[in-house]
Amino acid sequence: MKDNFNSYDTYHIFNLIGQHSELKIILNTISKWLESHIPDALVTIMVYSEQDQTLKLISGNQHFSKQYCKAIDNLKIGPHQGSCGTAAFLHKLVISPNLMEDPNWEAYRALIQTEKLSSCWSTPIISAKGILYGTFGTYYRIKREPTEQNINLLLQAAALVALAIELDNERQQKLAINEKYSSFYTHHPDVIFEFDTEGYVINTNIACHEITGFSEEQIQGKHYEAFIPDEYHDLVDAAFEETLQGSAKHYETPAYHASGGILWLDMTNLPIIQNQKVTGVFVIARDITLRRKNKETLRLLKRGVDASPNGIFITDASEKMLIVYVNPAFLKLTGYTEQEVMGRDCSFLQGADTDFDQITLLKQAVEEQKEVFVTVKNYCKDGSWFWSRLMLGPVFDQYNNCTHFLGIQEDITQQRIHEEYLEYLHKHDHLTGLPNQIIFENFLEDAFEKQQRNPQPLVLFYIDLDDFRSMNDSLGYVIGDKIIKNVGSRLQEFLNPDDFLSRYAEDEFVVLMADPHDPKKVIATAEKILDLISQIFQIEGHTIHLSASIGIVTNNNSIQHSSELLYQSVLAMQEAKRQGRNTWSWYEESNNKVVQKRDYANLRLELMEAVKEKQFNLFYQPLIQPLTGKVKGVEALIRWYHPQRGYIFPDVFIPLAERTGQIVVIGQWVLEKACTDISEWNRKHNSNLTVSVNISPLQFCRTGFLEGLKYVLEVSDLPAKLLKIEITEGVIINGTDRAIKILESVRALGVQVAIDDFGTGYSSLSYLRRLPINQIKLDRSFIENLTINDQDAAIVQSIIHLAHQLNLEVVAEGVETLDQASLLYQQNCDLLQGYFYARPAPITDLKLIYMSLDSYLIR
Repeated sequence: MKDNFNSYDTYHIFNLIGQHSELKIILNTISKWLESHIPDALVTIMVYSEQDQTLKLISGNQHFSKQYCKAIDNLKIGPHQGSCGTAAFLHKLVISPNLMEDPNWEAYRALIQTEKLSSCWSTPIISAKGILYGTFGTYYRIKREPTEQNINLLLQAAALVALAIELDNERQQKLAINEKYSSFYTHHPDVIFEFDTEGYVINTNIACHEITGFSEEQIQGKHYEAFIPDEYHDLVDAAFEETLQGSAKHYETPAYHASGGILWLDMTNLPIIQNQKVTGVFVIARDITLRRKNKETLRLLKRGVDASPNGIFITDASEKMLIVYVNPAFLKLTGYTEQEVMGRDCSFLQGADTDFDQITLLKQAVEEQKEVFVTVKNYCKDGSWFWSRLMLGPVFDQYNNCTHFLGIQEDITQQRIHEEYLEYLHKHDHLTGLPNQIIFENFLEDAFEKQQRNPQPLVLFYIDLDDFRSMNDSLGYVIGDKIIKNVGSRLQEFLNPDDFLSRYAEDEFVVLMADPHDPKKVIATAEKILDLISQIFQIEGHTIHLSASIGIVTNNNSIQHSSELLYQSVLAMQEAKRQGRNTWSWYEESNNKVVQKRDYANLRLELMEAVKEKQFNLFYQPLIQPLTGKVKGVEALIRWYHPQRGYIFPDVFIPLAERTGQIVVIGQWVLEKACTDISEWNRKHNSNLTVSVNISPLQFCRTGFLEGLKYVLEVSDLPAKLLKIEITEGVIINGTDRAIKILESVRALGVQVAIDDFGTGYSSLSYLRRLPINQIKLDRSFIENLTINDQDAAIVQSIIHLAHQLNLEVVAEGVETLDQASLLYQQNCDLLQGYFYARPAPITDLKLIYMSLDSYLIR
């Protein structure tokens, strides 16, 4: 190929370099220029990689075979690495006139023989600063040695290549810097404005539209004041002028959003300096609207916390839970200063008498990082104490890590005193201060059950003042009340501390003694009581004579319930009255049949009268969810208050009612009364308590039971899901198919069904999977020995597990101790019922029970 020298002269090469043409084009032009000046020259250019210490062929590969190009590509520099590798290594011109004899080419002789190459001249391409860029080489297929002119041309070509590479590197570096700047400017998450010195927008970035809502067209060429509220112009103008003097400026200002709203911006003004002159201003604007809003919210929250009447504190999440904040109310409540409190363990207010169970609940909640409510007794700086309802809860960060604990203390000292007073009134007679009827019956039942486990004789005295009503009517109720108080005082002074005295009814007292079975001592006590009461009373100028009739009974093996003991004492007292009053009568087992036979007919008639005269009452016993400590429902329990005999317990009259068929009428009354009571209760207290009602087998199987159930739900307005009927296993076992059909109809109404006294039936488990029920109630016989009998505990656990597998709820009846409650909680029993929590009480006392049991957790 013949080339015109003029078309490839150095002017053309310099012109290409000056125009920043592509490096490959420049290098090819230089190669052609040299080839036009040295005949038969095959020009190559190789670029040096400092990292790999190799040369890469980038120009001239069209002169050689692929095999040869591959062999010399990525050529290691060093001695004996051909002409180019050696020249790059030595940083000087290397002339190889005879390649077959040149030691530098010894490793490549087979290759050059195939390629038919004879000579090679190579010069290193080195910058003015001595940086190696590569090599510039010429190959010949005939043996040739360079002339001085050839060498000058080689050096000149190498210099041109060095210049082109150096300028290209500089251009690439500038492009990289520009790209970095452009990327920083364009993709910065904050808004970046470029203003001229007059304050008009020249340019902005992507974030501008995302944050302000304005498009580039809407904002381009506008003055910054157009986007700033008037009242902030002076602030922004001053900052802009200061930046024009060459200083950076930082400030905060509101700005208009495209929607017309206001956003807050954190502004940083930066001068644009070119040739030591400020030519414009960059403004970086960060959206702090949310931060300002949060700051304002925090200010309001702090104001609210500081103004709270409750003591509030915050601790860190360390093991010692050191206090990091307290509000003024906390300091006022405790009497400490902020300096005395900060950094202290949050338990420093506790005293030696602080309830251990409550502290255990607190510690467990902290370990589990859960919220907890407890009531604790705390001590102030001056040693005085107060009752505190404390809420302690964890504070989590955005990664769900607990960083602090928040405590809120409410001083409930007066409330506690009031509750204790109400509790006292609930348990004591208002005239004498003696325990009332409810408390006595509870005490009697406890004593009776303890006696069953550890035999110890019990002696019960039932004392009824003779003809007191006539005296009360004639002298007036004021005098009558004072007589009762005096009688109570005399008896209290006479009795031993271990004896239990109660005003049982209007003019009736009862005394329970645990005493060795010594009849003489019992009789002596009765005589002394009669003597005390018969002594003259001087009240407001009146001389009053009294007498009493006393019924005495001692427990024996035939008595199965404490109510029988009380009932027999009443019978004995009535016998004393028949004997002429002012005497005592001891109930004897030998007379029992006569008394019961004579009394059976009377009791049957009186039961019919009780139905007509509505002498029945309902008591309610709560069902507690141990997991939460909440009262989830109550069980309705019937009581009969006889006008003369006082309370007659269900154990006495229910069997009679079932034998006479009166149980159906009584059962329907219980159902309606319970639903009405709890419906009213739920409305008043905005709650959803369920009510459980026992249904007798006779009532359940009677035609019309379902219609009666529907009627009760309708008139009481109680949601069906809040009613739970309880039936015994015997109802199902004795009539399975019909019972199941009735139960299915009951469930269709939405009413829940529970199996009462579960575990005593011989076929209980086999029917569970077939029955449309919601709940089973464990018989109390399992609960009595739960903590002392491993077999009972295992049976209970198995029943609970099986019931849960069948999606049934489990209730444990007869829970009387903390140990029983704790074990049942561990066994995942759903609901607990028993004296440990509360005894049955009238609806009027339900609120007190509900409040006292709320948040009563078992752990």
